[in-house]
Amino acid sequence: MAEVLKSALPLSCEARKPPRIHATAGIRREALWIGIALSLAAREVIADPALENSFRSLAAWCHQLTSKLSIAPPDGLLLEVQGSLKLFGGLEAIKCKLVDEIRNRNLPFNVSTAPTPLGALWLARHGSVDILDADGLRRRLCELPLEVTAWPDSVIALFADMGVSRIGDCLRLPRHGFARRAGLECREDLDKALGERVDPRIELGMPESLEWEIDLALESTNRALLLQAVERMLDRLVVDLRRLQCQTQELEIGFYHRKRPATVKHLRLVQPAIEKARFLQPLSVQLEYMSLPAPVIGVSLRVPAIEALNIEAPKLFDCGVPAADRSSQAGLIECLRGRLRPEEVFGLAVKAEHRPEKVWVKRIDLSSGTGLHEELSPWAHRRPLWLLPAPLPLADGIARFRYQGRVQALMGPERIQSGWWDGEDVGRDYYTAATEAGERLWVYRDRLSRAWYLHGIFG
Repeated sequence: MAEVLKSALPLSCEARKPPRIHATAGIRREALWIGIALSLAAREVIADPALENSFRSLAAWCHQLTSKLSIAPPDGLLLEVQGSLKLFGGLEAIKCKLVDEIRNRNLPFNVSTAPTPLGALWLARHGSVDILDADGLRRRLCELPLEVTAWPDSVIALFADMGVSRIGDCLRLPRHGFARRAGLECREDLDKALGERVDPRIELGMPESLEWEIDLALESTNRALLLQAVERMLDRLVVDLRRLQCQTQELEIGFYHRKRPATVKHLRLVQPAIEKARFLQPLSVQLEYMSLPAPVIGVSLRVPAIEALNIEAPKLFDCGVPAADRSSQAGLIECLRGRLRPEEVFGLAVKAEHRPEKVWVKRIDLSSGTGLHEELSPWAHRRPLWLLPAPLPLADGIARFRYQGRVQALMGPERIQSGWWDGEDVGRDYYTAATEAGERLWVYRDRLSRAWYLHGIFG
């Protein structure tokens, strides 16, 4: 069965938040940049259209090393890692993780370190060793060919005609003459690489959505095969969520047909999750009861939104529901919603309303607590949980529930005068009453008609 599935497409991620910009003002001791770039030799022979997707995927992976990450077009990636040194055990440990990941992906990238972002990028394009001090950086940059700057070909050709082939040759030229021939931007690049000018970088934000696709070699309606495709994409999802230290509450599964619109299933969890089992269990239930209008030729998994991972630290005096119990409750609710319609599995909540029959409302969103912590009246804890669908005249209620003897008031009244604004005005005096047999009832007297009604029964 596994050979029928083709490999999943690369991760698709999109960051739509306003970009953050961090800048470097000269060479600072607390700044340390790692540059990742395609080598000059590889650039001449590689023309792989999938290289850009691999590069973007690598950039997403690098978020686990540092949050200060920026793209350096057309072939570079920059990481500011000074704040990550203690976490990972030093620069060499970070570079080892990075180099291993690049090798596993079979990417022809070089990695170099420098105290300035542009300096690190130029060193990486040439495949140079790490330079960690200002004097060493200047000496090493002077030896590099102009091709590492990625300046326009016309500028490189102009300097070649003048016999200028290295960065050191450019530094010996008069500043104004150099800027007049090559442009002010090239002159500023030299200053930025040496740490003599502020070098602002747009920070690559966290992805807001994730998406994968799997094409089937043969169209099929085999539920086991479709579930296997979904499970493979869930494996990728869990890996990327852990790498990004994120969680999600919503999934969209698409089943594509040859000549019909796609069948899309939406899953909304009760609580955000990162565990594969939390996603797989309700999805497998949905797939079991799903009807497909035609054979499936492809399956997609889309995560419309992710959020930062929220891990609850254990409390010294925690009298609430344990996290494990909350997780099992959420799993049960999600399983029931997979078998039934989501609107058929709901909770109860209270709203700001004094009329008892309008206080309790259905609560479809069960992700944020119980919704029962709002007490509307000092009498609320004295009211019964069992309310009749509609109040009954007291005599009819006694006959219906076969109560015997007289009814005597025990506690009250609780006066409720409300609803004048919506045309359902009520004026009632509520009492807790009891029959001769000991059954406790909740009754009221209408203040206009003076009639008695049965509205609730105590357990």
